[in-house]
Amino acid sequence: MISSSCWVPRGFASEFPEKYELNDEEMERITAMANLELNDAKEGLEEAQEQETEGKKSSQLRDQIELDDDLKEYDLENYDNEDDGTEGENITMFPGLSNSDAKYHQGEEGENDAYLSLPTDVDLQEEKQESQIYPTDNLVLATRTEDDISYLDVYVYDDGAGAPEGSNEEEEDKFDADVAKGLVRDSNLYVHHDIMLPSFPLCVEWINYKPGQTDLAENDSNVGNFAAVGTFDPQIEIWNLDYIDKAFPDLILGEPPQQNSFTALSKKNKKKKKSKNHVTTHHTDAVLSLAHNRTHRNVLASTSADHTVKLWDLNTGTAVRSLNHIHANKTVSSSQWHSQEASILLTGGYDGTCGVTDVRISDESQMTKNYKVANGEEVENVRWGHSPEIFYAGTDNGNIYCFDVRTVDKPLWTLHAHDAGISSLDVNSHVPGMLVTSAMGEKVVKLWKCPTEGNKGPSMVLSRDFGVGNVLTSSFADDIEVAGNLTIGGVSGALKMMDTFSNRSVRNSFRDELKQLQVQARASAKEQGRASRLARKYQNDSHKENVMTVEAGDLDDSDSDGADGAHEMEEDED
Repeated sequence: MISSSCWVPRGFASEFPEKYELNDEEMERITAMANLELNDAKEGLEEAQEQETEGKKSSQLRDQIELDDDLKEYDLENYDNEDDGTEGENITMFPGLSNSDAKYHQGEEGENDAYLSLPTDVDLQEEKQESQIYPTDNLVLATRTEDDISYLDVYVYDDGAGAPEGSNEEEEDKFDADVAKGLVRDSNLYVHHDIMLPSFPLCVEWINYKPGQTDLAENDSNVGNFAAVGTFDPQIEIWNLDYIDKAFPDLILGEPPQQNSFTALSKKNKKKKKSKNHVTTHHTDAVLSLAHNRTHRNVLASTSADHTVKLWDLNTGTAVRSLNHIHANKTVSSSQWHSQEASILLTGGYDGTCGVTDVRISDESQMTKNYKVANGEEVENVRWGHSPEIFYAGTDNGNIYCFDVRTVDKPLWTLHAHDAGISSLDVNSHVPGMLVTSAMGEKVVKLWKCPTEGNKGPSMVLSRDFGVGNVLTSSFADDIEVAGNLTIGGVSGALKMMDTFSNRSVRNSFRDELKQLQVQARASAKEQGRASRLARKYQNDSHKENVMTVEAGDLDDSDSDGADGAHEMEEDED
C-alpha cells in the first residue's frame, strides 16, 4: 500500500549518500531508550496488578517483559560481531582496524591458515557508484505499508540523457558521461533505499532545511535534504535522506522539548491519553498533513485529527504556535503554503470550509477567511492553483470546488469529479490548468484541464486505471524538465509513474501550454549550460506512452544494481 508521495527537486540530494554507522555514543542512547521502555512496561505491570482484578492486562505486560528477557540471551547488541562464515568477521583485536572494512578469515586449515582481507579500490569504487545520485536525478518519496510494517521508500528517477527519439543531439548533451561515449540513456526509476517507520504513515513532506541550526557559522549552509513524515501517532519524524541504514530520525516533533530526540532519557516518556483540552506544545492525535514553507525554511506547518494547526520551528524542534479555531474545533485534513505570499497558509477541515490564514496576525479570530463548500460536506484536500488568487478543494462527496480568494461567498465553479471522497488532489505548477484527482473508493486517476480565466468549468482529459487498486496518492513533479511526470500509488501494487505528455490526448489538450513549457525549459537549461531533453521530446504523434513502475521492499545486496536485478520496470504503450 502506497499511502502518500512527493517529489524532491534536482540538485539537493548528496551525490554519494553515506552509510550510517552506529557509534558507541549512539549505542548508549539506544540502550537507554530500550531500558526506559522496559522500565515503563514494568511500572505498567505493577499498576495493572493493583488496579485490574481480572488479570488480563497484567498477563499481557508480563509476557512482554518475559519476551524482552528472552531476547537478552541472543546478545543482539553484538550481533554484527558474530562469525560470518566465508565473508570473514570484523577486526577487533588490532588497534586502528576495528572501525575499518578489514575482515578476519579462518582459512581452510583453521587458525594456522588465518588471514586478513581489505576491500580493494575496485570494491570501494563499485560500492560508491551503486549508491551515487547524479545532480540531474530526481528523488521520489513514497510511504509504503506491507504486513503491518511501514517504510519510507526513496526512489531515484533518471530522466535519461542524450537526444530523445526523433530529435538531434546537441553539444551540451555531451556533458553527460554516457553521451560523451556515444550512448543514449533511457529514463529509469529504481528504489535507492528505504527507512522503517514506527506507525502507519499518512503524509510525507520534503524539507530543504537542516533542522537544529541554532549556531550557524558564516560559511556553513543550512540547505538540507530531509523528509518529514506524519503518521497515526501524534509525533512527526524528520529524517535525513542523505544517510542509508539509519535507525532513528534526526528530530522528533511532538514531544515536550526536554524529551525530544534522546534528550533527558531519565525522565518519563509514557504515552499520553488524548486530551480534550487545547494542547499547544504537541499534537495529541494523528498527523494528517504537513506543509514546509519554502521562503521561511525553518517553518513547518502540520494539521491533525486533534483539530489543531501547528507551526513548528525546525531550529528548536518546538511548536511556536497552535491554532484550534480555524476550522471550528474540527479535524483539519490538509494544508499548503502560498508560493508567493510566504505568510499565507491554506487549510481544509471537516467543518466544511477552507481557511486562508495570515499567520502574522496575532488575533486568531481575525487571521482567517473561511470559504464554505456545500452543506454536509467535509474538505479532504486543498491546493493552490497556478494563478496566485485561485485554490481548489476536494470533499468527501467527490466534489471539486474552485475558489477565488477575492470572492468569499461562493466558488467560481463546482465539479462532481468522483463518486467517492477525494483522496488526492494536485496542481501542476508548470502547466496552467492541469489538475489531477483521485478518490478513496475508486481505481481511476483523472486528469483535468481547468480554465485559467472566467467561470467556465473544467474538462476531463484522461481517466486511467493504473492497477494500484483504490488510489490514495498522486503527485506532480516540481522540476521543469520533468513537469509532466506524475506518480500514482494505491492500496495494492507498486508505485507508478506516468509521463502525462506521452499520452496523445494530453498533448492535444495542452498543445499551447506544452509549447510554452518547452521554450521555458530550453531557456532554463541554457542558463545552466545544459541541453533540455523536454524541449526536444514529443516531436510526433507516434510517441510511445510511458508508464513506469518498480517494486519496493525486500531490499538487500542483490538489489543494489540500480534498476536492474530484482526491480521490475514496465512501459505501457498505446
